[in-house]
Amino acid sequence: MYRRSAFRLAVAVLPLGLVAACAGAPDHGRPPKAIAALSAPGQTGAQAAPAEAGGPAVLRGLSPAEVKAVLGAPGFQRRDAPAEIWQYRGRGCTLDLFIYDVGAGQKVDHYSVRSAAPVADKDCFDALVAERRALSGS
Repeated sequence: MYRRSAFRLAVAVLPLGLVAACAGAPDHGRPPKAIAALSAPGQTGAQAAPAEAGGPAVLRGLSPAEVKAVLGAPGFQRRDAPAEIWQYRGRGCTLDLFIYDVGAGQKVDHYSVRSAAPVADKDCFDALVAERRALSGS
């Protein structure tokens, strides 16, 4: 009985430890300048050219509202305290964003790109931005 309870506890806690280990140290000092980098003059983040994006690393330090301006609403959201995980699925890859409470708000601290075939993080991000643009008609 005790072994079964300990096993269930380990299975429940292990994913949280993995998320925390993958997150690394938060970058609290860097201002979220990625929206400006994603947008050409007169354009919103969602209208920015993927070639200007620089990959998913530009999302670090952004608020959830700023992420939505670039990628739209996530296809999947999950809260695993202390993180909130947003998932964006494209035709060839999946981007997971790990959002943490920082001071008075939330910020993207870490990302992960997954795919069945090898794909560069930037290529996945560019494809997701392009798919978002195609859906929004811009």
